[in-house]
Amino acid sequence: MKVLHGSQDVWEVVQQGFEEPKNTTGYTTAQNKTLKETRLKDKAALYMLYRDVDESIFEKIASA
Repeated sequence: MKVLHGSQDVWEVVQQGFEEPKNTTGYTTAQNKTLKETRLKDKAALYMLYRDVDESIFEKIASA
């Protein structure tokens, strides 16, 4: 999984996690762009996990 996520440039968000900011008021254009990119990477990483993990294993991961 590390190689797959690394090849798609999403490993960093998997490793560090992503927390949606509570308030983006006052964000600069650059900060908003970075936030949008990070959201996309987070969703891409989740999609790859959902797609590549067997349903029974996924249930074990989700409950951990």
